[in-house]
Amino acid sequence: MTLIERYIFRRALVSSAGSLASLALIVWIVQALSRIDIVKTSASAAGNILWIALMLLPNLAAGVVPFAVLLGSIQTLNAMNADSERAVISASGASITLVARPIVLLGFLGGLIMLVIAHGIGPLASKAFYDGIRSVNVDTISVFLRPGAFEQIQSDLVISVGETNGGTIESLFIQDTRDPKLDLTYFAKEAAIVEQGNQSVLMLYDGQLHRKSRESGAISIIEFQTYAFDLSELRPDAGSDWTRSSELTTYQLLNPDLNDASIQQAPDRTIRELVNRFSTWLYCVAFAFWAVAVAGQPQTNRQASNAAMTLGLSGAVALQAVGFIVASNVGKIPGLSILAFAVPLAAILVNILLIRSGTNVSQLPIVQAIVDLPGRIIGAILRSGQRPGRSAGSGSR
Repeated sequence: MTLIERYIFRRALVSSAGSLASLALIVWIVQALSRIDIVKTSASAAGNILWIALMLLPNLAAGVVPFAVLLGSIQTLNAMNADSERAVISASGASITLVARPIVLLGFLGGLIMLVIAHGIGPLASKAFYDGIRSVNVDTISVFLRPGAFEQIQSDLVISVGETNGGTIESLFIQDTRDPKLDLTYFAKEAAIVEQGNQSVLMLYDGQLHRKSRESGAISIIEFQTYAFDLSELRPDAGSDWTRSSELTTYQLLNPDLNDASIQQAPDRTIRELVNRFSTWLYCVAFAFWAVAVAGQPQTNRQASNAAMTLGLSGAVALQAVGFIVASNVGKIPGLSILAFAVPLAAILVNILLIRSGTNVSQLPIVQAIVDLPGRIIGAILRSGQRPGRSAGSGSR
């Protein structure tokens, strides 16, 4: 790269890194706050839930990398226009390729980061996250259960608690309908989790067990002072669909275990995960080209730079929405696997054509009409509100 290209790349990289840190932190905080009640239990519980929440960070960061590249690139190009640097580059006879090359390189760098996370760090972090959720102990019970809420832990298992005070649970309710012959309902004034080796046992104190036969409808009520509920029952066996496709390595997805019940029941999940891992990085490159298309042309200080940012974000969100719709239906509709790659590739091609033709996207008539539309609507409303007043005034004279 030339000196000016290194300068543009460095500025765009710093801006994109700041945008990535901000976006990832915001998304992570939103996810972590949904489980912040665990901090009230104990310091060890808070440490465990913090570790589980940190395992969300790699995949969350990968999801916002394209937008970070877009924001950092547009911000850099806008700043160069504001400082007249872009105009000087253009006046020196350099083509837009000089500006586009470092931005596109940044897009490929972001795509490489996404590939590393998708095929390496992401599955490991996802597995660590769900393993933490599966380890049913006092921490994860607090994660799953909120006081007064009925939480569906599994498809046929509902648990609710009144309060959690450290290792003690008050007013516990469990409805277990996993047995095809019996419906079991547990009530307990108190409960505590006891670790016995590798097993977690939920000890229920001073409660009742209601057993209802599905065949006869007969109900039997058993009162108990102490009752042990094996928490290992909350962990599905190996044949269940508990393991998510996001936890599997790319090698496991390419060579699936055909005896796995989850793959037999929903084979489209494997296909969808593979397509996502191999296609999402293309959006990072597409967004880099889009940033050059909307903000790469030299502009005067009179031309609003925020129009490029607004247009860039609007186009990126629209493209990402189309890609999300396509990706969510991969495996369900034939041919969508190819379309998942075609959407970002088509966007890249269109952006290249816009850049090579020297089109200033933000100055296109249709874009200007959309930008001016709110002002026209407000002006029309104000004019319509003034007309009756002028008519009444002229009539009084």
